Amino acid sequence: MSLKNKLNLWVENKLISKEEQDKIMAFEKEHNNGFLAKTALVVAGLFIGLGICLIVAANWDVLPSFVKIIADFIVFGCMAGGAYYASYKQKPHLKDMFLFLCFLMTGATIGLVAQIFQMSGSWQSFALTWAGLSLPYVLLSASFSVGTFWSFIFVSGLISEVLEKFLEYIFEHKEGLMWLVLMCGALSYAFDMIYRELKKKILLFSVFAKWMLLFAYWALISFAFTYALPNKYNTKFSVIAVAFVVLFFLSRLAWAFKRQNMSSFKNNTLMFEGYVFCFFASLFDDLLKSGFGFILSGLFILLMFYVFKKTAKKIQKWEIFK
Repeated sequence: MSLKNKLNLWVENKLISKEEQDKIMAFEKEHNNGFLAKTALVVAGLFIGLGICLIVAANWDVLPSFVKIIADFIVFGCMAGGAYYASYKQKPHLKDMFLFLCFLMTGATIGLVAQIFQMSGSWQSFALTWAGLSLPYVLLSASFSVGTFWSFIFVSGLISEVLEKFLEYIFEHKEGLMWLVLMCGALSYAFDMIYRELKKKILLFSVFAKWMLLFAYWALISFAFTYALPNKYNTKFSVIAVAFVVLFFLSRLAWAFKRQNMSSFKNNTLMFEGYVFCFFASLFDDLLKSGFGFILSGLFILLMFYVFKKTAKKIQKWEIFK
């Protein structure tokens, strides 16, 4: 249901007045274009950067080396100047677009210098150099997309044989996945604390925190389906694994309660209930192979859906989150 229809329904049921409805609509119209504006400007910046690269590439062979260097730094200076101008005029979305272009131009400049002076190197050295030199632009940006792009470049530069062996160990051993969940969770907490201590001024730490938490949940789901579901096909099942999954969700619920974060509390509750559903479905695996078992499974799914819905509604009404 759209916001307009919801507000009309609220007015009809006398939950809000007509004047309050008009104020809400006016506020939403003024503030609901933030995501679209950021996305449009980042995409526009990407297209402009690619366009510049294509123009230069089309005339690459006829341009002398010193012209290439001068042109590159002129374009780079224009991008940096545009970011400063947008910041001075308090246009955050425009500033993020220019900072994103500066980030791209850093990588292009490194590649250009390496090509002109015939410098060779691996992708890892290029990616880490790019990430290091472009870090100031990323720290100044308030765009989640820019931080994510930078993170991928940085992580790709860290990939090596040691990291590959570490990941291989993690996915072959139960303890490895457990440590990965704990490590990603701890890093997410640390980055979030740094972000808050800096009064939420450097978004890059928030980007790190969210990606680390996402990896922690991904590792937990992999761990749960590999070691914490009981059925006759799963020879790796462990009671310790079940306890670990349960304790993880309980700790996340406690943390959400402490932070008064209703959304996190609700989502973790629903995920925990989903795990319980998968646990019992796996426990009664043989029932799923008969007609009676399918009927029971369907009823169980309806029951869990009802529980999910009621749980979400109940949590939203709790006074502890108000």
